Amino acid sequence: MLMKFYKRYASYLGIFVLLCFSFFYTEKAVDIIRKNDPVMKQIEQEASRYQIDPMNAYILGDEIVPGLNGKKVNIEKSYQDMKKINQYRSSMLVFDEVSPEIPLEEQYDKYVIQGNSTKSQVSLIFKIEDFNYLDQLVNILSEKEVVATFFMDGEVIEQDMEKVKKLASSGYEIENLGYAGNYSVDKFKWTNNMITSLTKKNTKYCYTDYKDSNILDLCSKNSMHTIKPTVSAGNYPFLSIKKNLENGSLISFNLTETTLKELPSIISYIRQKGYEISTITDVISEQRSEDK
Repeated sequence: MLMKFYKRYASYLGIFVLLCFSFFYTEKAVDIIRKNDPVMKQIEQEASRYQIDPMNAYILGDEIVPGLNGKKVNIEKSYQDMKKINQYRSSMLVFDEVSPEIPLEEQYDKYVIQGNSTKSQVSLIFKIEDFNYLDQLVNILSEKEVVATFFMDGEVIEQDMEKVKKLASSGYEIENLGYAGNYSVDKFKWTNNMITSLTKKNTKYCYTDYKDSNILDLCSKNSMHTIKPTVSAGNYPFLSIKKNLENGSLISFNLTETTLKELPSIISYIRQKGYEISTITDVISEQRSEDK
């Protein structure tokens, strides 16, 4: 009885070993066929042409300008797609993003002063310290089809939460401008929580016109980037922008009658110069413009 068991066991073991060798050699054969497939060969030959190395963020002291992702051909996915038509087509290449070694997301202790200079994008930033002129501002932006970033004071948000919710639903980026005119530890998270509750998005940025280590430290501890604008438009917004506009500019405005009066001309001027106007998130993103 025991002998029969061993014979049966040896028979099953032999079958198992044969199957393993069969699978191994089948896989090897498939691998050889794939490597010699003209489609695969052309994908591998062309892959280096399309590779773009990532660009690290540029850091100068306590300031930072974000880098850019690189990209490389995903040979396996590209092959699987092209094999369906058994023909090489560059338009069917599949790419993977390659992150920089120094990504922006790990640098919260730096002032973000600009978007990457290779991207022809700029951002319009408005500091909302009260609701005066806000409706007029939104009308201009809507008419010009511009989406901007609003840094809003927590005390102001409390006055009309429905308005804030409506702004967010219209695509405007709502961020934390502190509470009652300053960033304080006790009210910071409260303001963040209000914005998150109303917009259904986590806050990502703080704002300062000048270097302020207290703001930088507070925001860094909450994994938020501190925005220090490239251009502070001031009392003569159109003139300031005309003199200082460049790729990646983060342009901030005080909400005044002068800003409202000059804003339509400013938007037209920026577009005539070939810039796309977007939110801070898009402008400082490490994603390349052509991959959006």
